[in-house]
Amino acid sequence: MRRPRRLTLLGGVLLATLLLPATALGATPSTASNAVTAAPAAAPPSIRLACATVIPAAHPANVRIACHWSAIASTDVKAYRVWRVVDAPLGRPRQLIATVAPTDPLRHVDRNVSTGHRYSYQVVAVAGDGKRLGVSNVVSIRIGRPPQVLGLHCVYVIDGMTQGVLCHWTASTRPAAVRFVLFRSVDGGARQAVYRVGIDGRRSFLDTDVKAGQVIRYRVLALAADGRVVGASGVERIVVPTVIFP
Repeated sequence: MRRPRRLTLLGGVLLATLLLPATALGATPSTASNAVTAAPAAAPPSIRLACATVIPAAHPANVRIACHWSAIASTDVKAYRVWRVVDAPLGRPRQLIATVAPTDPLRHVDRNVSTGHRYSYQVVAVAGDGKRLGVSNVVSIRIGRPPQVLGLHCVYVIDGMTQGVLCHWTASTRPAAVRFVLFRSVDGGARQAVYRVGIDGRRSFLDTDVKAGQVIRYRVLALAADGRVVGASGVERIVVPTVIFP
């Protein structure tokens, strides 16, 4: 049964209220608990916040959450404060997990996360006296169990006049997995998807778009239907050799 729209909106307002500092709501720490039920809806966000899970290539099980946000057009900003609530609205109290100067990169990586919990983030811009100058939207991410570790092996091959990097990988046993995506990065450049296949498709790919001297890093992911990463390999590094055909 679908929840009434009024209840959905109320849940969003409650979560935003929990994340905002007590001073931003005009409440003292001693009355903050009352502010949760009595405060009006928060003002529209003036900061754009985006967060996503990050899976380190060398340690697929060590999931992190990386957030980045936009600046506000004010020279009075002293700092951006990153607030977090775990398992809102009935979980732990809000936490200040980072204070970022406006001259620093506007991002934060939360490494203190674990499976089975829902993490909600909000960023507040404050002046030197603590006055709130801007507030972001709330972003919530749930951490599921760690991705399955997939085996990946890549090797440079020559077959007649054809040459390239052949990669093959192990199957995924996660029920949610629906497809594989093979990524590569050339000479430290941006990651690009070079091969997509269904979960029962061919688990190998010959990459012929390579040039001598290139350093190429490959990695394969198993994805669920909603884009969640349920399987991940380590990184295979290949240096493309110079081959002279007779």
